[in-house]
Amino acid sequence: MKTLFSILAICVCFGFAAETKMGVSYIKAIEGSKKDGKPILVEFYAKWCLPCLEMEKTVFKDPAVIKELSNFYFVRIDADKNEQFFCEGKTLRTADCIELWEVDGLPAFGIMDINGSLKYLTVGSFEKSTFLVFLKAVRAK
Repeated sequence: MKTLFSILAICVCFGFAAETKMGVSYIKAIEGSKKDGKPILVEFYAKWCLPCLEMEKTVFKDPAVIKELSNFYFVRIDADKNEQFFCEGKTLRTADCIELWEVDGLPAFGIMDINGSLKYLTVGSFEKSTFLVFLKAVRAK
């Protein structure tokens, strides 16, 4: 496990600064969530991750998924970027958050609160139907 973490600490680096065509910046997600209480959903992904690419081509293009994602602040985190961000109540480096959150694979999906604390994390890709079930279950809590 230490070897896996060491590899991840070197290779898996993520930040919250950039906006993508689907998703918002982490700062906008926190601000919005403070105002309206929508949950913050984060996805840790990488451009080289085959399951991530497959979800991008299929799941994230599905109209039902897009509609359900509108109930969240969806933050997409590129695992290849190494930036500081607000994590567990303070500004930390990527490797520190990887260790705290125990992210051990991609894609990974988590629910965060407005304080930068990870409340739930699941690792692995989803088919459309199971992703919809996951999103609805998270929102129902």
